[in-house]
Amino acid sequence: MSGEIIINFCNLTKRFTSVVAVKDAALSIRAGEVHAIVGGNGAGKSTLMKMIAGVYPDSSFDGSIICEGSLCSFKNVTEAQKAGIFMIPQELNMVNDLTIAENLFLDNYPARHGIIDRRIMYGESEKILENFGLSLRASTLVREIGIAQRQLITIARAMRNDVKVLLLDEPTATLSDNECKILFEKIRKLKKKNIALIYISHRMEEVKMISDIITVMRDGQIIETGKNENMDEKKIVSLMVGKEAGSMYPPRERTPGEVILSVKTVTVYDPKVPGKKIVDNAAFDLKKGEILSFYGLVGAGRSETALAMIGAFGGTVDILMEKNHKPVKILSPSEAIDKKIGYLPEDRKRQGVIDILGVDKNISVASLYQLASKGIVNKKRENETVARIIKALAIKTPSTQTKINNLSGGNAQKCVLGRWIAADSDILILDEATQGIDVEAKSQIYSIMDGLAKQGKSILFISSDLSEVMGVSDRILTMRHGKVVNISDGKKAVREQIIWEAAIGEKEEALHDN
Repeated sequence: MSGEIIINFCNLTKRFTSVVAVKDAALSIRAGEVHAIVGGNGAGKSTLMKMIAGVYPDSSFDGSIICEGSLCSFKNVTEAQKAGIFMIPQELNMVNDLTIAENLFLDNYPARHGIIDRRIMYGESEKILENFGLSLRASTLVREIGIAQRQLITIARAMRNDVKVLLLDEPTATLSDNECKILFEKIRKLKKKNIALIYISHRMEEVKMISDIITVMRDGQIIETGKNENMDEKKIVSLMVGKEAGSMYPPRERTPGEVILSVKTVTVYDPKVPGKKIVDNAAFDLKKGEILSFYGLVGAGRSETALAMIGAFGGTVDILMEKNHKPVKILSPSEAIDKKIGYLPEDRKRQGVIDILGVDKNISVASLYQLASKGIVNKKRENETVARIIKALAIKTPSTQTKINNLSGGNAQKCVLGRWIAADSDILILDEATQGIDVEAKSQIYSIMDGLAKQGKSILFISSDLSEVMGVSDRILTMRHGKVVNISDGKKAVREQIIWEAAIGEKEEALHDN
C-alpha cells in the first residue's frame, strides 16, 4: 500500500579504520515515494546506500535494517536483492561487448536442458524494451547505445525481479537534459507501481523536481528530514554546510596587479575539418592576482584555447604568448609545468586523477623535480608538502596513501588542484573545476581560488555555470564560435548581457544601434 514503511534504518554506523563514515543513521523509507538524500562530498550518502544494498556486509557495521517489519542481515548484494532492494550505482555494471538482451539476463539466462534459450531471452527482452519505451533491438550491442539508455536498461534489469526499494546513486551525473527527462518520467512510473526510490544527487534543482521527501546528511550524520515543500534550496544548503547560506562566494576584495600573461593571438584548427577554425584569433591578458573567467556555450572554444596554451591540443595551433613581458612558447604540458602553469582538466576522471595512485602521489606528481636531490625524491619533504596541501585544502581522506578513486568527487578535485599549488604554479588554468561536485565543495573551491589570487596567483577559470562565473570573477571573457566577443568587469557584469553575447555574439547595444 502506498505510504507504508518498506524499510527502516536503525542507528546505522560504519567505520573505515579511524574514520566514521556514517554515524547513528536512522530513517524510514515509504512505498511509492522518492526519498532524496543530499549532502556534501564525504557526507556518507553512498556509504549508507551500500550498507542497505549489501555491498557492505552486515558484519562490517553497527545498527540494524528492518525490511517490512523483519530484521535483515545481508551478507552480500544477492541477499539484499532477494529482499527486494536493488542499487543502480554511478558506474553502470554492463558488459559492452554483449547484447542488450544478454545484459538484461546477465547471470540469470533462461535455459532449456542446460543450454541458453535465446528465443525466450530475446523475446522477453523485446517486451522489456517496449515497456520502458526504448526503441532499441534486443540484439544491439551495449557499446552502441547511449548513457541514458544504459541507465534505463540497468533499471529494467533490476525490475525483472520483485523490486521494493530502488537506490539511485547520482543517476544523472553523465546525462544530458533530454536524457534526464526520460529518466525522470520512468521514475514517476515506478512510483505509481508503489516502489520506494532512494535518490542521491548533488543537483538541487533535480532533487526539488523529483523528490517527495528530502534528507540532508553532513559529516556522516542525518541532520534533518522533511517534505519537499518544506525544504527550499537555501535551507538545504544551510543544513549541508552547517551554517546560514549567505553568498557561496567570498567577497572580491582583490586588487589585480600587472599583466603576467599576454596571449597576443591563438588560433586552433579543427583536426577533422581542414581549414576550419575552432578558435579564431583570440587575444587577452591575464593579470597577477586575478581571476579571469571564460564563459561561452558549447562549442565556444574555451577548453581548446586552454589546451593550446599548455601545448596539449594535439592539432594545428597558431599561438603567440608573452609571460612576464617575455615571449614564451609551450609545446607540451611538461613545458607548461616548467613555466609554472598548472592545468586542471575538464575530465577529472580520465585526465586529472591518477586512479592507481594514492592521494599523496596525486598531489606530489607535478613537484617531484622540486622535491628531489640528485635524482632521488626526498620522502620527508614530499610527506610535508602533501600534509600541508591536505590541511590547507581541507581534503577529507582516511590517509595519504588512500587510493584517490576511493575519495568523493570534491575531495579528488581538491587533490588535483592541490597538485598545482604544491608545484608553486603562478598561473592556474581551471577547466570546469566545480563540475560534478556538491555545493559545499564548490564553496570551498571558491574560497581556495580567492586565497590563491590574494597570494598573487593568477587564475584562468573556465565554467559553464554563469552564476559562479559572476560570483568569483574579476573579469569575464565571453566567447562564441571561437571568437572573443567581450571582456567585462566581473563586479559590474550584467547576467542578461553576458548570455546575449554568448548566444548572439554581439554586444546588445551594438544591435540596437543598427
